[in-house]
Amino acid sequence: MGERDFQIWSETTINVPLIKKKDSKGKDYKDLTLLFIGSLRLGRNKLFPVDERVGIGFDKRINKYVSITPTYIYKFAEQSPGRKDIEHRVRFDTTLSFAYKELSIKDRNRVEYRIRHSRPDTVRYRNRITFKHPVKKNGKTIFSPFVADEVFYDFRDGRFFRNEFAAGIERKVTSNFTAEIFYLNRYNTGGLPKHINAIGINFKVEID
Repeated sequence: MGERDFQIWSETTINVPLIKKKDSKGKDYKDLTLLFIGSLRLGRNKLFPVDERVGIGFDKRINKYVSITPTYIYKFAEQSPGRKDIEHRVRFDTTLSFAYKELSIKDRNRVEYRIRHSRPDTVRYRNRITFKHPVKKNGKTIFSPFVADEVFYDFRDGRFFRNEFAAGIERKVTSNFTAEIFYLNRYNTGGLPKHINAIGINFKVEID
């Protein structure tokens, strides 16, 4: 496997509201949501499945600015021929959400415990900041461009080892279905592939 790879990423999240409440203005919001997650990544500079994941979790709204999201993820990866990577990940996210006029800002802080086969377990911290702004026509949002950057820190090694930059657009196709298309650049300071350029499409399905 070389230092560079082109990949195609896709993730689907199904959201099932468990508890709904009303805010001070009488508007409904999802207080507790069950999440089902599945993702597939194709790579090795061709359409070979290099990373497959399934997971489950919950999203809990604390207030209009803070939410917490515990999840479990099972991962099977084969970035290079014959080198299989199996992990169980226990993740805990704290997301801060802000808005300035129509610009939305999200700061997701993730701690994940990685239970790895044939290798020592590790704990990582990941911080992702996302900026998103809607493009409107006649007062209606057509799509929302976004940019995001995420840094990775490994507590076992005691260092930052990865950075991911992404840019794309999000479109709410229906009231229950959202899609986003993006470009992502990943740089690893250790391990291969060192550079990944990826095109991705993610889907979010809301089950009422």
